[in-house]
Amino acid sequence: MKIELPKDVASILSRLQHAGHEAFVVGGCVRDTLLGREPEDWDITTSAKPEEVKIIFIKTIDTGIKHGTVTVLVNGNGYEVTTYRIDGDYADGRHPDKVKFTRSLREDLKRRDFTINAIAYNDDKGIRDDFDGISDLQRHIIRAVGDPFERFSEDALRMMRAIRFSAQLGFNIDIDTYQAIKVMADGIKNVSMAELAKTILSNHPECVSEFRMTGLFADILPSINNVLGSKDADKVRSMLRYMPCTPVMRYAALLSTLSSEEAKSTMKTLKIDNNTTDTVTQMIKYAGEEETIAENEFAVREAMYRHGPRMMENFFVFAEAEILTKEEVTGLNMRGNRNHLKTIRRYYDEILERGDCISLKDLDVTGDDLLERGYSGKKIGETLDWLMHIVLENPKLNDKETLLDMLDTGI
Repeated sequence: MKIELPKDVASILSRLQHAGHEAFVVGGCVRDTLLGREPEDWDITTSAKPEEVKIIFIKTIDTGIKHGTVTVLVNGNGYEVTTYRIDGDYADGRHPDKVKFTRSLREDLKRRDFTINAIAYNDDKGIRDDFDGISDLQRHIIRAVGDPFERFSEDALRMMRAIRFSAQLGFNIDIDTYQAIKVMADGIKNVSMAELAKTILSNHPECVSEFRMTGLFADILPSINNVLGSKDADKVRSMLRYMPCTPVMRYAALLSTLSSEEAKSTMKTLKIDNNTTDTVTQMIKYAGEEETIAENEFAVREAMYRHGPRMMENFFVFAEAEILTKEEVTGLNMRGNRNHLKTIRRYYDEILERGDCISLKDLDVTGDDLLERGYSGKKIGETLDWLMHIVLENPKLNDKETLLDMLDTGI
């Protein structure tokens, strides 16, 4: 079996081999290539020790030299080159206390998480598959290397990774590996935002329910655990599938049955950035509001003024996914909801195309204009808002002289 290696990667392997060392590409890059996917990066494993790697290559960075990893720079790109190693004890259940370098590729492969990630390759030796990873790729199975209890006791987050890979690849989790996750679920102390994000941003975001089924979220993320075990669980899973694959949309779907405050608290626990948190919280807070917008331009302009065009776009996407979800879960045709959303969206597009005033920055009267007329403090904001609503009702009145005349005449 031949794998087409990038030129720089092939060059690194060749130079290590010509220096008398073994060298292979390994892990996700081999897995993805065999699956016909584009690898995100290319990891290299070698019998050469870090100091030997640094002698062979001119430009290197000690990115993880304690654990045997040196980044080799070639044509401006960095490639991680890691020495074959045997991991010591994992006192923190996440990282090895120390590592021991070895000349055995098999010893290095046996410490890896799953068989599909324990496949190595070079052009001279071809595929090195000591743990039947290719067979598991063909069977679409996620299986721990060796004893799953040992693998998960070494690094508890591997349990989340199993579910994440299942979601990304559309694979099933091997029964022994799955049972080990259920037994050891209480050993996970912290949720990995990265693993959760990769799961809900996959082609199978509904697999997030496995975090509850295995018990992984019972203690560390009870809010999401409860959602995925509630009467609304089917709705949440469907919403995830129908939402576009962006963090904002997928988190909004995942947390859609919570209150906005509960959603905000959950996202803070996950350490999600403030912009995503605020956007999702606002979407959940006003979810369904488009159903109450009257089918006329004034009502739509007023909604655009309150929320802004970007948030309105989010509402439309959310509403579309919610309609599809209701149709799937209930089996009913939501024709009325669809027609209402279509009408609101049409008015929205027409308003944007015309360039109607929908924000204070578009209003032809400013706070400075009011200051010149003796307005101050809260009265300025109240007056601008009053003028804004006049313009929302009739955009043609957005003229400074006209609006100031209204103030002067008390209209």
